[in-house]
Amino acid sequence: MTALQTNGDKKLSMLTRDLQSIVLYDLEGKFVGIRRPSSKLPIDIDGMKIMIEDAIGSTGLDLKVDPGVSTVYAGFGALMLTTCISYLSHSQIWALQDGTTVVVGGKTNRAKLEFSDEMNALVDKVPELVTADEMANN
Repeated sequence: MTALQTNGDKKLSMLTRDLQSIVLYDLEGKFVGIRRPSSKLPIDIDGMKIMIEDAIGSTGLDLKVDPGVSTVYAGFGALMLTTCISYLSHSQIWALQDGTTVVVGGKTNRAKLEFSDEMNALVDKVPELVTADEMANN
């Protein structure tokens, strides 16, 4: 709603919803009339002829286009994805045989104490291929 003061003490109010038609009221709130800005028809208010030439809307909002927004959103998405992936547990185990000696090693990203117990249990399940007597004979 916009209030306009004309010459003297005469005031009127204008109200528009879609900038296509403007509803005019006087200071006492009485309906005076409706006009379209493109109609170029004057309206008489207390002996004054008022003609609305154009209606321009304005707000406190400022819209802009930022080409970097999609890059920031993609980076955020990648960060969330990798954060979720980092919670997945994984372990790696290596075994190296040098003659009759087998060296076993491994690493994990979670539950390091349990991994040590699991590695010992796994190594205990592997049968020995060479007995101590056979080693003494060689």
